[in-house]
Amino acid sequence: MPPETLALPLIGRAASVRAESVDPAARTVEIVWTTGAIIQRQRWEGWSDVVEYDEELVVSRAAVRMGRMNDGAPFLDSHNGWSLGSVLGSVVPGSAHIDGGQGFATIQLTAAADAADLVQRILEKSVRFVSVGYRVHRYEITKVEGQRELWRAVDWEPMEVSAVAMPADPGATIRSDPSAKTRLAPCILQRAQAPIAAVRADNLKGLQMDPETTTLPGNEPTPAAAAAPTEAAGQADAIRAEERRRTADILNLCQRHALPADFGADLIARGVDLDAARSAILDRLASQNPTTRGAETVPAQAGGPSATDIGFRDALTAALMHRHAPAQNALDGNAREFRGMTLMEMARFSLERRGTNTRGMSKMELAGAALSLRADVGLHSTSDFPSILANVANKTLRQGYDSTPRTFTAWARQVSIPDFKTVQRTQLGGAPDLLKVPESGEFTYGTIGEGKETYALATYGRIIGITRQTIINDDLNAFARIPAAFGASAADLESDLVYSILTGNPTMGDAVALFHATHGNLGTAAAISETSLTEAYELYAKQKGLEGRLIAIQPRYIVVPPGTRAVEARKNVTQTTPAQVSGVNAFANRLEIIEEARLLPAAGAKPWFLAADPSRIDTVEFGYLEGNNGVYTETRNGFEVDGIEIKARHDFAYKAIDWRGLFQNVGV
Repeated sequence: MPPETLALPLIGRAASVRAESVDPAARTVEIVWTTGAIIQRQRWEGWSDVVEYDEELVVSRAAVRMGRMNDGAPFLDSHNGWSLGSVLGSVVPGSAHIDGGQGFATIQLTAAADAADLVQRILEKSVRFVSVGYRVHRYEITKVEGQRELWRAVDWEPMEVSAVAMPADPGATIRSDPSAKTRLAPCILQRAQAPIAAVRADNLKGLQMDPETTTLPGNEPTPAAAAAPTEAAGQADAIRAEERRRTADILNLCQRHALPADFGADLIARGVDLDAARSAILDRLASQNPTTRGAETVPAQAGGPSATDIGFRDALTAALMHRHAPAQNALDGNAREFRGMTLMEMARFSLERRGTNTRGMSKMELAGAALSLRADVGLHSTSDFPSILANVANKTLRQGYDSTPRTFTAWARQVSIPDFKTVQRTQLGGAPDLLKVPESGEFTYGTIGEGKETYALATYGRIIGITRQTIINDDLNAFARIPAAFGASAADLESDLVYSILTGNPTMGDAVALFHATHGNLGTAAAISETSLTEAYELYAKQKGLEGRLIAIQPRYIVVPPGTRAVEARKNVTQTTPAQVSGVNAFANRLEIIEEARLLPAAGAKPWFLAADPSRIDTVEFGYLEGNNGVYTETRNGFEVDGIEIKARHDFAYKAIDWRGLFQNVGV
């Protein structure tokens, strides 16, 4: 039946301080602000037909609105929300989180002088009790014959935390606030069975319980009600608990798929079991719109009612990335809700938000269902979890790739290659000399010389397996660090290949080695000095283009191995203020030093190199497949491994294009 709307005040529950967490120096303390236990309550507004009910707080990231807590909810003195002097501190922003069905938060106490006395009592643990104030935005209400109603808070919001001398009666509202009458808030009541008489919000005007009263007059428990439960009562409680679970599961499924509340209420009233209810819901969805039967229409639980599935996956991905590398990956508002979750908890959450009942599943079954790209996940056929894991693996792979230094990018030129066909890189010479045209003479044609170098893309890759054991063991090393290592390996591979050109001295298109006297780019073996650098500059000055005319190019980079050559380079190209003219560095500030360990030989002479600006003349060219700059991943169901497989793929090409911009000295 359609939901009712009721105006309710702020509600309070006892919370607990973690005594071992008190830090006097930092003035902080940790609290457990909810455990979600079922407690008995009294109807605060004084209804005459039913005055007692059980309240259960659903403690999950889908049910609890964490915005106020993580934005720094106030820490008050005894729920005194109308006086600034009662503020004793606040929740540390971002510290509130849910873990294992409990809510945790860190309180930062104020250093204000007017609160010093009470703050000191908290720090010395004399004041040990706290209470949390919260509002409920929606209850789901079920009724079993002969039992109290169960009000399940499926959408609720913690508002503030207070230090109190005695923890509040769990059945009481926050009665120390004299303005409670004007602070009512609407709450939706969704009943699974025939409703008790509805009460509209405007009928609540003027209704306020005595602040000192914790039990409605005339509703005191009788001796019979306080009697010890019998064996029959215990059996009834078990039946009641099972009925609650069935009711809650059916209502949740109907809510996820935007089905009318009366449809779910009818299934519950007819006693339909959960499996039959799933079939009925699937039939109802198919009858409404058969063309979208397999579509993923479930809104993401993280980030509010308007979030999409992509938003949910991104939030869970961000939480995993933060856990892997907190310094590099900050948590946004949505991701905070998943902070601290294990891989198994994330797997369970991903399945349950899709309608899968994971109760009774073993760890191996749970991990297997979550990892299946076509898992049996209730009313949907696609699981979020493999996409999330693949996304994290790809991000860590890219982070490892991007964070690994590649020194060749300064002196080599990057290009984009459209396909895997052979690339023919044509070298155009300079324009021919201009000839004097005599009076009445004719202009003559000239030609532009050209040379050619060829190369092609090659594919490199490996496969990473994520198994069920990895999820169960919560092995973040295998899950995040191994892909990061693969990313670093891909970046290192690029450096290995490009620098192999300098160390391997390959043959060019003219059948002559890259560094050769014929090419005029091979110096006399020597250390880096004014004399050897002078020789290199003279060789650059003698270089001619394809048309045989001198070209004006000069080196910009000096590329050296670490150690002796690097020290010599710094001494010769660094600006100094010498005492005499003989001490002036003739090449100061003319060359940029690039230090690369791959150029250090195992034994023998240590070479060094010069390179021109690649925007001025071709040197070495490296390229990626168009649209895939760097390493990328693909995911599939595991065949060799019991889980999912992530393939790291890297398409890369490299080639020396023109010797005129490069110089080598084999060193000593």
